[in-house]
Amino acid sequence: MSDFFALEAGEYLERLDALLAVGDSPGADELVRLARALRGSALMANQHAIARTAAALEALARAVREGRRAWDPQTKQLAVRGVDDLKIFVRRAPTWSDADTAKAEALSQELEQLAGRPSAQVRAAEALGLDAGARAFVAREGAAIASALDRAAQALRANPLAHDPLQHVLRALQPLRGLAAMNDLPPLPDLLEGIERAIAELSRAGIDPPANVGELFQAGATAIARAAREVAERGRPDPEGPDFRQFAAQLVRFLQSEPDVVSIGTLYYGDSGPHIVSRGIPAARPSTLGRLELVSHGDHLRQAADSLERAPSATQRELRAHTLGTTFRALANAGGGVLADRVAQFAIAAREAVASGVAVTSPAAVAAELRRAGDVLARSAGGDEEALAAELDAVTAAIRAVQPGAPPPAPRPMPPSAPPPRPAPPADAPVPETADLVGSWTAYQRLAGGGIGAASLDELLAGGPRAAAPVPPSPPSPLAEPAVVDVGSLLYRGDRALARAQELRAAAKQASGDSLRAFVEEVCDLVALALEPGPGSTRS
Repeated sequence: MSDFFALEAGEYLERLDALLAVGDSPGADELVRLARALRGSALMANQHAIARTAAALEALARAVREGRRAWDPQTKQLAVRGVDDLKIFVRRAPTWSDADTAKAEALSQELEQLAGRPSAQVRAAEALGLDAGARAFVAREGAAIASALDRAAQALRANPLAHDPLQHVLRALQPLRGLAAMNDLPPLPDLLEGIERAIAELSRAGIDPPANVGELFQAGATAIARAAREVAERGRPDPEGPDFRQFAAQLVRFLQSEPDVVSIGTLYYGDSGPHIVSRGIPAARPSTLGRLELVSHGDHLRQAADSLERAPSATQRELRAHTLGTTFRALANAGGGVLADRVAQFAIAAREAVASGVAVTSPAAVAAELRRAGDVLARSAGGDEEALAAELDAVTAAIRAVQPGAPPPAPRPMPPSAPPPRPAPPADAPVPETADLVGSWTAYQRLAGGGIGAASLDELLAGGPRAAAPVPPSPPSPLAEPAVVDVGSLLYRGDRALARAQELRAAAKQASGDSLRAFVEEVCDLVALALEPGPGSTRS
């Protein structure tokens, strides 16, 4: 990396030197471009002090281009001195010292002071919260991923069954997959997830790789390399870049290349037989999914709906939609039972919507149906399976009816649940004087029985006082003292602790730092509580 940086940075500096020696008015656009390229090269090589000086030179070039700074002898002299000092810095990069850092910082401050203000790209990167170290890390790891993808593409072209290079790609992905700042660099997270999905598909037993698998990984390498360069130079990649779109198109062809199921009857000769003489016994399906698993599937569907609907660009939406296809395939093979079978049917319909492109052209409508299915499964913990299965059938039919470009459906009201019947009060039981209409009428009857007559507007206008028999105050009813509640009964236990742990697992995916440690500590406490049976539980 150091040797490559010395060669690349030396080339940029020689071109800058030649540009400044041309005349009194060098090309400002070319000056900005070369300074920016030098800064990106220094960031990728982890040379932060040199990148700081190159950024200051870029700021001066932008000030000249925008007319905020005239190209006078003072500006030219400082720019030439900056390029000469940068050449010295590049040569001293292998043996860098604190004195070199101080010299680079002093030159950077002098260049920025003459420029007047930082460049727009530096301000945009600072607004994103990505400092030079974070951008350098993303750029460096992105270059490593691109290199691993390029080697994997070459190996797969020679031998489509070679899986060893894919493991090297997975190891190269790990540093960026655990970086919280990746969420601010779309569509990099979706591109990395698409690469992982493609590797998982290729690793499945009995699946012959398609012909375009080498081109898929080559397109991923090109997209990652371009994104790493743009992060180093500008602080963020272009979400609608052509390399991202090309990778998305390759991924769609790869995911749609899975062969359909072939009927065994088509494998026989077209004669009179005998062919199939007896129907085979279907393979035993897994046991029925538990209520907790169904609730977890419901949460996942709602997260998938939010992910699809909130994609900020068309390329990112296409990547998210087609990576969801493998998720729906896993749901289609999950468990047995009435409700689990309906989940499988819904997953097949949702996967067909992804394969046909409806999820990309009508993301709001498809996301609405995914969210409705998630709401149904979220209520499976205490609802009737037959009723929930009927609701899920309606959602399956709705997602199959979604047309390209369709608006999201209007929200449907949830079926009202019948309240438990109230026992009628005994005939001789006194009606309390509450604040509603019944209580007001009870109070009026008590006052009328005490000597107060009916309301009269004439008497009110006449203003004549009328003596009324004093009404004895009713004795206050004694309030029942609340029973003492054991604080241990308020803790999560048994299945409730497991359900709470699943909620924390989903929330921990978006957390980091102190909040993530708090989630881990709470999950550890819940593990101990899950071993204790909850109230009314029959766990053994």
